[in-house]
Amino acid sequence: MDQFDARGSTVAAIARRCQRIASLRGDAVALAWLSLESTDIANEYENKSGTMRETLAARLLKTLPSHEANAKWETAYGDYIRRRRTQPDKQEANLRSVQQIEELVQMLREQEAAMLVPPPPQMHSYDLGKHVSEQMQARVRLVESRVALESVLARIRDRLWEFLTETEYELTFGEATAETFDRLRTYVDRQLTTIAPPALEQFQAAYRRLKDGGDEDRAHALTSCRRVLKTLADQLYPASQEPVTGLDGRARVLDESKFVNRLVQYVAETVGKHENGAVVQASLEDVGARLGALNDLASKGVHAEVTTYEVDTCVVQTYLVVADVLRIRERSTLTGRRGTA
Repeated sequence: MDQFDARGSTVAAIARRCQRIASLRGDAVALAWLSLESTDIANEYENKSGTMRETLAARLLKTLPSHEANAKWETAYGDYIRRRRTQPDKQEANLRSVQQIEELVQMLREQEAAMLVPPPPQMHSYDLGKHVSEQMQARVRLVESRVALESVLARIRDRLWEFLTETEYELTFGEATAETFDRLRTYVDRQLTTIAPPALEQFQAAYRRLKDGGDEDRAHALTSCRRVLKTLADQLYPASQEPVTGLDGRARVLDESKFVNRLVQYVAETVGKHENGAVVQASLEDVGARLGALNDLASKGVHAEVTTYEVDTCVVQTYLVVADVLRIRERSTLTGRRGTA
């Protein structure tokens, strides 16, 4: 960003730097529109098989849920076309690469300068007038073309600056968020070490699977998340065949398969409707539904639809829910000790 307004810095050079940032961050949508800015769309080359080569941006977009990727791509492409319009009242857009546009602007400047060359000496007044008129008309056309292209470059430049400021904010905010999550993860790991060591091992298994990154690995990561919740439920609220009445007044049999309901019941009996118990219950139900849906999808063998993004979300949400449950347990234990004393 410090070099953005440096003398001699071209829009094409800035766009390439932004592409590198998007690539390093795995920002699929940004990389997609940045790649468009640096590509001559009309003459995009094809490989030997006759099909368009798959770009890094395309591969990264596949890691997002298809409906989300499509919506974001449509928005980004629409913005790209609007930036490239040479006349605001027309749909026509210049789809050359940024570098080509800058080179064309420079060529137009040189042609404009050539128009300022004095006419040949001793030219007849009629011919001189005609010559000057034609030069003026030609120069006006050149200036109009150049100004239109410079407006396109200005809009692209503004979008690049917006991308950099957004990225700076996300990185700054992300560092704080990462520190917060690291503290939460440390707390959960420490608690599970003494309360439910198998659950800690299952969390670690989920992370290992995510790191491997294959379709089967993502499916197994989901299974590990479900096992974490079940292991914690077995420790805090063991299964039973006796009906249990919940806060809604309904009696349910909380057997082995009802591990999410058992955790909800544990929270209900521990804090009732006080503190953040209701929030935790809602989160448990949400995570349980999400994990169930994704695991059902993985069980059908449609692994390509289980994206890294979806599994990441489930792992993080599972950690958040487990942390809330463990804190509720910790507070209830401390309260019990004080009451006994």
